[in-house]
Amino acid sequence: MKYHIEKQGDEVVISFDQQDEQAQVMIEAIGRCRQSAWACPSGECMKIADMETRADGGTLAVRLKPRSDLALSVVSIGECLKYQLPKEIQT
Repeated sequence: MKYHIEKQGDEVVISFDQQDEQAQVMIEAIGRCRQSAWACPSGECMKIADMETRADGGTLAVRLKPRSDLALSVVSIGECLKYQLPKEIQT
C-alpha cells in the first residue's frame, strides 16, 4: 500500500492510494500516537489538535491540524507512522 505525506498550509495531509483495511490500520495508528506519543521517537503526534478523514472515490486522506501554537513536520509525522506501523504496511 502506498501513501503520501504533504504539507498544505499549516496542516499535514496523508493520502492513501486505496481505501482498504491497511489504510484503516494506519489511521488507527495515528490516533494511538496522538493518545500516547510518549512511545513515538519524534513526539510529533502530540502537536496534532485535530484529525479529519475524507474518502474520495478510491482514495482516502487524513488531514492533521496542529495545535494553535505549534507546527507539524512532514518528516516527523513520517517517522511516527514508520514507528507505529507493522513492517508489511510501510512504504
